[in-house]
Formats: sequence, C-alpha cells, structure tokens
Amino acid sequence: MQLTKDEQKMLDGGYGKGFQHAMQILVKMGEFYDAKRLLPITMAFMTLGPSPAKPAQAPLWLEKLQKEGAYFMAPMSMEPIAQVKDVTNDIHNRLKGIYGVGGSGNARNLFTRPVFGQNLVADGTAVTHYVNSYIGARANTLCFIGQYAAALCGKVPEYGYHVKENRLGKTLFDVKVDINNTTDWGALGFYISYTLGTHYWDVPVIAGIDPAKVSDDDLVAFSCCIPAYGAVVHSLLVGVSPEAQDLEMAFGGNKPIEKYTVGKKEMQWVYDRFSTKRSVPDMISFGGFGTNVSIKDMNKLAELFEGKKVSTKFPTVVMVDGPVKEVCEKIGLNARLEKSGVQIGLEKYLKTKEGVSGSDFSNNPVTAAKRLGLNTLVFFDAKSCHYIGNQDIQPVLKNMEDCVKIAVSGKIEA
Repeated sequence: MQLTKDEQKMLDGGYGKGFQHAMQILVKMGEFYDAKRLLPITMAFMTLGPSPAKPAQAPLWLEKLQKEGAYFMAPMSMEPIAQVKDVTNDIHNRLKGIYGVGGSGNARNLFTRPVFGQNLVADGTAVTHYVNSYIGARANTLCFIGQYAAALCGKVPEYGYHVKENRLGKTLFDVKVDINNTTDWGALGFYISYTLGTHYWDVPVIAGIDPAKVSDDDLVAFSCCIPAYGAVVHSLLVGVSPEAQDLEMAFGGNKPIEKYTVGKKEMQWVYDRFSTKRSVPDMISFGGFGTNVSIKDMNKLAELFEGKKVSTKFPTVVMVDGPVKEVCEKIGLNARLEKSGVQIGLEKYLKTKEGVSGSDFSNNPVTAAKRLGLNTLVFFDAKSCHYIGNQDIQPVLKNMEDCVKIAVSGKIEA
C-alpha cells in the first residue's frame, strides 16, 4: 500500500503503540483486499461491543489501545448510547467518542447522516446499505475490530464500495408487481438477496418502481432485509438512488450481466417460505431484529387497534427504538396501544420468564426462542423471519393489517 508520510509514521509507532496497532490492522486489511491506499473518513457509526462470542474482550482491547495513547481520529466517531451500559468504565469518553441514539443497526437511528461521496464506517449491514444506496456515501461492512481501527486512525482502506467502479450496477431486477407496504419492501429485499446468493456483491439495480410512491420507511425496511440472506450492502433504486437517476447512469453505460423479473409469483414465494399450518402463534412481534417500528407505523398501529383488545393466548409486542419510544410516549401512542393490551418492548414479557434477557434474544434469537417455548412467531418483516427461522421454529410473515387481525382474533387464518 502507498502510505502518506503521516500514515507511515503512525504505522512505525511515531504516535504511540495504540495508533500503531490500529494502523497495522488497517494495512493488513488493505493488503488482503489489494487496496492501493487509505482514505480519510468523515464519520464512524460503530456497533459497540462486547462481541457475543467473547463478551469481555472488546472493552479490554479498547482499554489497552487507549492506555497506549490512542483515541478516535475520525471527526465524528459515534457509539449507540443504549449499549454503553454494557461496559463498566468510561473508556469511550477517554477515546473521545460521541454518543448517538439507537443502536439496533437501523438506518432510522443515525445520529447524523453523511454527505454524498463521503467515505465512512457505517455500523452494520442495514445502515451500510442505506448510506451507500440512498445517500451515495461510501462504506463497506466491517467487523468490530475493523470499525474501531478505522475510527481510531480516521482512515479506511480503498477497496469495495469505496471504489467508484465497484458501485456501478451489475444485475437488473425489473419489478412487475405493486409494492404496497414496508412488509412488501422487506420481502422484495429478501428475494433479491436470496436470488443473488453467493454473488451478492454484483450490485442489483431495481427498476419498475415509481419514485413518487417511495417513503423513507420503505427504504429503511428494504435496507434491513436485503442484507439478511446475502450481505447486499449496496443496491441502486432507479429514480431514487443518487447514482441511478436512470438505467444508463446505474450501469455506467454497460449492460447487466443478469436480468431478473419480480412478479406476484416471486413475491408470494417469500410469503410462502415464512408460513405455517399452525392456527395459533406463540407471539406476534411488530419489529424485531433491526427492523423496529417507526413513528408513522406506531400511529397506524394505534389506529388499527383502537377500540380492540388483543388475545390473551399469546403476547403481542411492538419493538421500538429509544427515540421512537420517547416520542410516542409524549404524544400518547404508547398508552393507546397498551390500552389494547399491546406490550411496548419485551421487558414486561421477559419479567415473567427466567434466564433469558433482551440481549440474549438479540444475540442468540433461536436459542432464546426455544428456551422461552416460542415455536411460531408472526412478524411483519422478512429479516426477523429469516433470523429466527429454524427447523423447530416457524416464523410467519404477514403485513401489518393481517398481524393486527391475528392479534385480536387469536388465530392465524389460512
């Protein structure tokens, strides 16, 4: 790699061992991906440890680097405030981090947003997809170590979607069916991800959708679900993505290497994949694994449940992020839903159970569901269905209106 004098000094230990260690990681990454140089980043939105595999190691590693003189060089290095409680010291203050809201890997939760063309570290796959595809900023998905090394040095290796040529469309998905709600958007994302499979890096271009009918909630739902099966962290939606105002622009004048048509049959395949013959679910969850409910959908749910009571056969829960929950509390939406028997979050439900926490559910959803005796779960997003799907667990995908009907009637209609 071609390093600047300043980068070489950092690699040689001229700024201390902490920075040297972080730079060594970035250089090894760059060499692995044949990157020619490092690029400055404007921000880093990170997923705070600890890693589920080694719960105590992440903060210990950060502590070591900080004591060796390292701190965040990226102009804006953000960590989700909701996760800070997992660490028992003030390491993040000493690293000069900024605390953002959220923390569920949802693009709706960005504390701030990058600008077109900027390079950054962008949390997990959903946020990375959102900033790549709908802002035109540039990011790859990095592990915990890569995220923090980049934030500490303020640099990333120039590979993947940091390279302009790699951002061009490669495959074409022509949508010939109406996409009516966020559940459909998630199903579309899952279908594209599944179809690309092991060549998920061949950037999909989505055509056939009227840009005037697309909302930010739609884009968030799509961004959460398209990386679920294969890690698609960049796609181009014609007329919406800044790098795809038309097909010519999306493909850079080239022809797609593969073309796919998405019609009713393809969309129904997703819904059939996440279905069950059982008549009574064990839980209905609006939101789940990084696809939590927006303020707009909270208002819609309050209207749909107005004057109704949910079945007592199983819990009906709504998963919301911190900022959404706070706003909905102030404007009375939480109270309206709770009046109908809907639970806001899993806290109330888990209090009746022993040995399973909210973080257990997030980190090991299949194991947690089995321990709780949850065999049939109804979601309104394909990502949650895919994440919790297992030979012993049947996830069911339904749109919001159908989920409400099941919650009230107590049974899944054929």
